[in-house]
Amino acid sequence: MNLFLLGCFLVLAHTAETILGFGATLIALALGIYLFPLTTLVPILVILGLLQNIWLVARWFRYIEWRILWRDILPMSGAGMIIGILSRELASESQLRMVLGAFIVVVSAMELVYLFIKSADRSELRWYYRIPLLFAGGIFHGLFATGGPLIVYYASRQLKTQETFRATLSTLWLILNTALLIGFSVSRQVDLSTLKMTTLVLPGLIIGIILGNFIRVRELLFKVMTYALLFFSGLFLLIQ
Repeated sequence: MNLFLLGCFLVLAHTAETILGFGATLIALALGIYLFPLTTLVPILVILGLLQNIWLVARWFRYIEWRILWRDILPMSGAGMIIGILSRELASESQLRMVLGAFIVVVSAMELVYLFIKSADRSELRWYYRIPLLFAGGIFHGLFATGGPLIVYYASRQLKTQETFRATLSTLWLILNTALLIGFSVSRQVDLSTLKMTTLVLPGLIIGIILGNFIRVRELLFKVMTYALLFFSGLFLLIQ
């Protein structure tokens, strides 16, 4: 039953990802944490994310901004991810859930406010904003495989077209998730049981991508619904 529910959450998550260009892991994690412990859930989401990233990178390869990726994004986010991975060993499951809940509440609240600021500044970020955003995004990617919102915010200001935005971020997630998967394999968090569970919920990814390509809804409305769902999911994690 839990795997069926996780598959349903993945349909929602990857429908949102297909429409918005990001958010699948954060949504799946926020809802899936009620079904499985982080040590089980995160490797599954990393594998699914990796499969989607391979497809997206192949599709948008010619639009990748290699200079920005290698010079700016990857060094800081990669360093932060190492810190995040090491921090997992220092905190208990309940502490990580609290951190995750606070992270989701803050990010979703900021995104909801940002959606309604019509005159939001879209200029490039100064270096003293870029470095902490990328580093903190890397830390959360190491902890939960979902540093996306912080790095997505950076990318939305630095990458000028939707094609370069999606292509460059998909390449980043492909690199970071490959590193995470290697780490999970070495630490034996990925085994035959994990692969079997991933295979069983894989249809959720596929259905979500198909639905996202067919659904036609106002982007603003869909974003509001998505971030409202995340906000209340984060609150539930905090009050448990």
